[in-house]
Amino acid sequence: MKNMKKAFGSVFSIVCAVSLISGCSNGKTEGPTAAVSPAESSKSGAEASSSAKLAPVNLTIYRVGTPQPDEKAVVDAMNKITKEKINTTITLNTIDWGNYDDKMKVIISAGEDWDITYTASWTNNFHNNVAKGAYLPLDDLLNKYGTQIKETIPAKFFDGARVNGKLYGITSYQIMATMKGYSIKKDLADKYKLDKSAIKSFRDLEPYLEKVKQNEPGIVPTMDGAPIEVYALSTMGSGLAYDAVTGDASNPLVVNVKNNDFKVKNMYELPETMELVKMNREWYNKGYIRKDASTIKDYKAEQKTGKYGMFAAGAVKPGNEGDTKGWAGFDVTDVQLSPSYISNTSLIAGMAAINQNSKNPERAMMYLNQLFADKELYRLLCIGIEGKHYKKVDADTIESLPNGGYNPGTDWMFANQFNMFLRPGQPKDVWDQTLKVNKEAITSPLIGFVLNRDPIKTEMVQIDAITKQYNSVENSLLTHGSADPDKIMTEINDKLKKAGLDKVIAEAQKQLDEWRKANKK
Repeated sequence: MKNMKKAFGSVFSIVCAVSLISGCSNGKTEGPTAAVSPAESSKSGAEASSSAKLAPVNLTIYRVGTPQPDEKAVVDAMNKITKEKINTTITLNTIDWGNYDDKMKVIISAGEDWDITYTASWTNNFHNNVAKGAYLPLDDLLNKYGTQIKETIPAKFFDGARVNGKLYGITSYQIMATMKGYSIKKDLADKYKLDKSAIKSFRDLEPYLEKVKQNEPGIVPTMDGAPIEVYALSTMGSGLAYDAVTGDASNPLVVNVKNNDFKVKNMYELPETMELVKMNREWYNKGYIRKDASTIKDYKAEQKTGKYGMFAAGAVKPGNEGDTKGWAGFDVTDVQLSPSYISNTSLIAGMAAINQNSKNPERAMMYLNQLFADKELYRLLCIGIEGKHYKKVDADTIESLPNGGYNPGTDWMFANQFNMFLRPGQPKDVWDQTLKVNKEAITSPLIGFVLNRDPIKTEMVQIDAITKQYNSVENSLLTHGSADPDKIMTEINDKLKKAGLDKVIAEAQKQLDEWRKANKK
């Protein structure tokens, strides 16, 4: 898949930073919790008061994704459960991938009525919205109404969503490590005898792209060039090189974590970045990337067409190949290009936030808790109705039905992904493998550092606008190779300088140095 994408909250302990899964559990399990029966879930904090004692409430929820034709039937089925459990119904609004970020900015700025939203480092930017005062602090609500959430997610993973010590987001419990690469059409990979073991960098994919270009009419070799984001600066061969200072993978502020110099630099001035931009331009000129790639609005729908030799995977995590087949409808084989690592960015790669002005914040937290407590509710949201949208292959495995009308492919977005069925092709121990990756992934030394934006608030707003203009997830001139590298990079850096980037770097360096001294880093 997208994170995986922080200036986040309280500092982890040394032990937690080294072992993000295995330690600091205070006696609680670090893995997925056992299945929660309806009887058990009725005892959760969300249902401490019986439904009969609660006034009826309707919550407005926004999520990113491909709008589904049969979404109403799914929401109706979900509402039957939550009406009974917590006397709550929802209005679910799904906004397509290309428009979600812009539309949420309008909705939030206009002060529209909503309760829960999907937020991350890569869309509907978490830290920007916290700085604007859009999200509600959640500590008290979580303690009172989030029993199942707290029992499921290891405590250390909440710290990623803390700003100045306060919790502003509920992370989805899933792969917590960033694992980036491409999903490649398996029939073409097999046909051209792709040797995945030999692929350590983006350049290593070029022979495959050339063969597809020359021999597969109607197939575009790749939907994406190399993403111009911090994780793309690290390769499987080089190891972890840079990490983001702000938690936003496309923000200019980065630190070289390989040599531990802890000097804040401008990513758009790095030679490694220019090399990727030039490579993308080469791919564009050779016809590996379609000429109008920057106009694509719904990436998920486009990926499902099967018209591409490969596309960027949100996470080449355990089981991703089977997961992708489930929503895309064809086999893929994954190639990992960046090392597995846990960072501030990955810890806020997917979260739920509650509106600062929600009329029913208590019920919103109850609802989020219910998604963790009730497998049936969670699975309805993710895969729809059994027999209508999917069928069971066996007790643990499901298969989406063709033209069923509901297959969003976003199990990772809310709640606990360890409660999901397997897809055909996924190993039976996929969740054990996932926990193993989380435990063994490289840990960024920046984990726990939170950039205080207050002294540079004006400059940061301008810088964020510039990076979005040139290098947003939805429309990146740099990733799709549609602009001259020297010209576009000069233009970007000139604008960043005028927006006050030097001041921002100096302030970020000052704060980072102070944090390192205080935490003996």
